[in-house]
Amino acid sequence: MSMVEEDLMVRIAWLHYQEGITLSEIADRFGLSRPKATRLLDKARREGIVRFFIQAPHANLLSMERELKEVFSLQDVVIVLTSSQEEITYENIGKGGAILLYRLLQKNDLVGISWGRTLCHLANNLIPKDEVQGVKFVSLAGGLTVGAYMNPYNIGERLARVYCGECYYLHAPEVVESQELRDFYLAEGVNRKTLEMAKRARLSLVGIGVAHPQYSTYIKAGFIDAQDMEIIRSMGGVGDILGQFYTSEGEILPLELHRRTIAVSLEEMRAMPNVVGLAGGKQKIEAILGALRGHFIKILVIDEITALEILERSVHVGVRKGA
Repeated sequence: MSMVEEDLMVRIAWLHYQEGITLSEIADRFGLSRPKATRLLDKARREGIVRFFIQAPHANLLSMERELKEVFSLQDVVIVLTSSQEEITYENIGKGGAILLYRLLQKNDLVGISWGRTLCHLANNLIPKDEVQGVKFVSLAGGLTVGAYMNPYNIGERLARVYCGECYYLHAPEVVESQELRDFYLAEGVNRKTLEMAKRARLSLVGIGVAHPQYSTYIKAGFIDAQDMEIIRSMGGVGDILGQFYTSEGEILPLELHRRTIAVSLEEMRAMPNVVGLAGGKQKIEAILGALRGHFIKILVIDEITALEILERSVHVGVRKGA
């Protein structure tokens, strides 16, 4: 039994027996025929996943997933196990994202991609899907040059190879020295068309960065220094998506840096469908909360302990100030 099949059986069993959803509705949700959904539920019974209760290592996480969906009005949530080793937790998040991608990916799809550690782990754990062809992957932002996981080119190449698709890149850095230089790059026909394509993505995969000198990818890449980061933090900045910083309440900061950034804007991302955010770790709790409150993402892949903390904070302080 494959990891994808087991995950799907657990979810079908949970939705049917715990949430009372019909098999027809479940089949529609996962893009399955009703007979296939029935066969998977029957197999779950035979394999012992379903007895008088659902027995699986991660079945308890499904209740938390439902709660997060309800609290933050998300389309979907995937929660994975937290490891005592940080890198294994990131790998688990990447694997969870890979399973989600397998479920969501369609023939002739258009998928936006960014970069980051969890995205790199996703790309290294992709699950082939033979019926999916003609997929186009497009970069949501310019490239970084420091480290493999900081570059969308490596991630896009892997995605395109596994799913026999094509990848389209912005041939520019993510941050340039002036707004005039940004405009120059985007005046190039190839870059302009690629960015417009990115805004039309049916599905997007993004990492969530943190506004902290110790963890910031932007500092590692040399786009900003520690002093710049302190200014961002003094303005209430807690995190970033595609290099654009926001507060814990999801308010986008009015930074000159954003006018030099070559990427789909957060305002545009709010209007895009099926934006998947992948993130975890205690240092990213405020950044994830800000992304959720700002409605920048529609789907979340996260680890268990971070998810618990986010749920606890949402109960104590509300989803958004004034909520």
